[in-house]
Amino acid sequence: MLTAVKSIFTILFFVILIPLSSKSEANLISYQSEYEVSLATSDEVRLPGKTYVDQANGDLFIDWINNCENSWVSNQRMMTRFVNSHGVGTLSEINYSLNESTDGSKMDFVLEIKENAELVERTIGKAEKKKNLEVIFPNSDKDSLVLSKDVVFPHSFLVEILKNLYGEKKLITKKVYEGTIPDKFFNISVFFTDKIVNESDNVMIEGIVNKFKKIRMSYYQDDSQTPIFEQTIHLNQQGVASYFKYDYPEYSLELNLKKISLVDLNCN
Repeated sequence: MLTAVKSIFTILFFVILIPLSSKSEANLISYQSEYEVSLATSDEVRLPGKTYVDQANGDLFIDWINNCENSWVSNQRMMTRFVNSHGVGTLSEINYSLNESTDGSKMDFVLEIKENAELVERTIGKAEKKKNLEVIFPNSDKDSLVLSKDVVFPHSFLVEILKNLYGEKKLITKKVYEGTIPDKFFNISVFFTDKIVNESDNVMIEGIVNKFKKIRMSYYQDDSQTPIFEQTIHLNQQGVASYFKYDYPEYSLELNLKKISLVDLNCN
């Protein structure tokens, strides 16, 4: 169960506010948001003797701040309570911090995972694009990584998504490294649908465009032809997501926007 919970965080940065061009910088916003986590309904027939997730609930908190045009800084915290079909409960907590340069050439990140209040993993990483994409893990025995230069950070990836959000392309694919699974990058296929969703006025605030495009993403690792998970997102032109759904082989999670607020940053 823990591996699946860890991968929930894999793509959250890809649906957060990212600049499209220098011309659009003035329209960007910094914000804090909160999502409610729940177990999605399923019609899957359960097999005898197999353990399933019966209950899941929790919260996701995201701070996403434009650091005076130099970088994008985000702190994310996700707490999820699971109960399996044997009545055994697990409390998982994931904390993730990211500081990525605006031009997408460098990225620092910290990942911390706890299960039932016990620390399971803590990873500090520094990634930089040179001749190749190089990743090091200071103060750790983890081996450094050298990835192909066509592997991009979340900033560049989301630029491509937003550029095509209302374009003619129905599919784009990218190799993306973001550090939530430190020794892996993802091959990601993004499918653009024609469906538009408007969220409740009880959640939306002034300054957030209430027009969300439904997109689907499939995540592949290594040479596998089968995605390790799939994701549905409701995404607006500002890069704000109002809804996530994560489909894993054995269960699905939904995350609905519960609260969002704008952040004023004084860069004088």
